[in-house]
Amino acid sequence: MNPDPNGPLDPDTPFRLDHVLNFFTSLGLWVAIVVGVSAAALISWRLHSPETYEERFATPARLLRWRLWAYVSWHRLCKRCGLSASEQITRRNKEGQQVTSTRWFHPKPLGTDVSHTTLRLTVRARMGQTVEDLERAVPAIRDAAGAYSARAVVVSPGTLRIELVMREQLSTVGHAAPRTAVATTRIKLGRREDGSAWTLPLSGRHTLTVGCSGAGKGSVFWGIACGFGPAVAAGFVHLIGIDLKYGIELSTGAGLFAKIATTEADAVQTLAGLEKLMDKRGHAMAGNTREHRPTTSSPLVVLLIDELAGITAYMSDPLLRKEAAASLSRILTKGRALGIVVAAFLQDPRKEVLPMRGLFTQTVALRLRSRDEVTMVLGDGLADKAPAHRISPDRPGTGYVIAEDGHTTKVRSDFWSDDQIRTTARQYGKSRTTGGRSSE
Repeated sequence: MNPDPNGPLDPDTPFRLDHVLNFFTSLGLWVAIVVGVSAAALISWRLHSPETYEERFATPARLLRWRLWAYVSWHRLCKRCGLSASEQITRRNKEGQQVTSTRWFHPKPLGTDVSHTTLRLTVRARMGQTVEDLERAVPAIRDAAGAYSARAVVVSPGTLRIELVMREQLSTVGHAAPRTAVATTRIKLGRREDGSAWTLPLSGRHTLTVGCSGAGKGSVFWGIACGFGPAVAAGFVHLIGIDLKYGIELSTGAGLFAKIATTEADAVQTLAGLEKLMDKRGHAMAGNTREHRPTTSSPLVVLLIDELAGITAYMSDPLLRKEAAASLSRILTKGRALGIVVAAFLQDPRKEVLPMRGLFTQTVALRLRSRDEVTMVLGDGLADKAPAHRISPDRPGTGYVIAEDGHTTKVRSDFWSDDQIRTTARQYGKSRTTGGRSSE
């Protein structure tokens, strides 16, 4: 007769392999049942309530996975990226024999922080290492983490915070919302890669937006023009436009503009009128104030130029081209403090096309054709941090800007449809003048 399986074990009973196999088979079966039921429950949860599934399960699990990756992989990652150092240590064991071992020194992780889109690592450089050494390894850390982008910020001497964008928020097209607030300093144009709002400062700045055909310059253009709509209606902002391609682009929202120049002679006259306004304001402000504040009697004047090369390089009349380039250079040099700013758009960033590129104080780089063009637009050493030449043609409006803290930020402008532009122009637009002067 077989012994009672539930009875006490007899120490003289030989080891039975089939008992062990039965135990692990039963354990595996129960594990499979639990995993299957859990998976079915999660799938059902995701299908029936994707919002709560994302909020209560998927997001916490994702953030935990990022933290665990940083904790488990850090030392190995430092070795592979050349951030660690080693030394050989020789000691004597209990038998008196010399034993050599390797001791590794790594940058010290001080903490991790996670958000819905970003993993932040705070790291202190090891002895003999600088934060510049850590910064050089950031691209390798970014790729090892599978992050979309990364940036590094020095938070204290010898300490660096590495921000890895793990979930980019720019894959879908954002549609512009109607503007209601009066804005005279900065305009919301879209979103950053971490999902936060992208606002572009315009008062006191000259802005150059560069991108090849189809890169989405129109979205940035109308984001600025329509974003100022409420301020235009209130009289705090006057928009002046130059569109030498027959005025086709600006005609959609013409009501927002106080003046639109569509011919070469008209463009030169418009720039000359702005110079006269600039001189008038300069004499009025001298000795009274150093900073222009928009009012209804002295509004912020924003000159929007659809294709800058039409003024600087492609005018058919050489004398008009020379006169226009000279006027524009003077406006770029002196206009910012006087409440006259320029927002220009360009396809070809070559120096012979835009010799006064250095007079623009901020630049937006949309999709470009080559690494060299990125260098022309943003400057030396930024093609790796802001690879605008790698932006997909399927993502118009996506680009890079140099943030106020000096770091590059990937952004995507919201899309403005023709109907939205016309509606905004009807709601906020005023009758346009025929001269190049403001109504000041």
